[in-house]
Amino acid sequence: MTARYRPLWLILGLFLLPLAIGGGLFAYGWRPAAPAANGDLLNPARTLPELLGADGRPLDPATFTDHWTLLVASAGPCEDACRQWIVATRQVHVALYKQMNRVQRVWLTDQPHPDATPLLTLQPDLHTAIAASEAARQRFDLDRAGPQVFVVDPQGRLILRYAADADPRGLLKDMERLLRYAWAG
Repeated sequence: MTARYRPLWLILGLFLLPLAIGGGLFAYGWRPAAPAANGDLLNPARTLPELLGADGRPLDPATFTDHWTLLVASAGPCEDACRQWIVATRQVHVALYKQMNRVQRVWLTDQPHPDATPLLTLQPDLHTAIAASEAARQRFDLDRAGPQVFVVDPQGRLILRYAADADPRGLLKDMERLLRYAWAG
């Protein structure tokens, strides 16, 4: 190798070195850690059961299409922990800023005639839904203690679940990531 070709070999080596390292890592089975969701990923995604509106009539399934939905599910009346999650989902909704028109919020209960007036006076953009059937109660795990938050995709499928003690900042991070990469909604 003459001195005249040394820069050419050096440049070629700089381009080929990352390919050789990447190929070696792939050959030995190393894979980067996948970014994990902060909530529990529901795999497979759950379809939404038939729900009732606050007026007791069946809710139109189109209510959950074309929007991402943050759904706070709690059995019985909305107690303190439920109210805290409703406030937290409102804060997440506002923190999404430019993307907030792609997201809606729903409070789901199993009470036949929920009193949503105290919630709606402070947060008029909150929708109310009722899980009247046993299948709906099971789909939203309403037998668990405390409220849970579900993320519903624009096709009306439950994809993420957050426990009562989850950190709302994790919900915000997941929603930002979903809205950044999703075309739907």
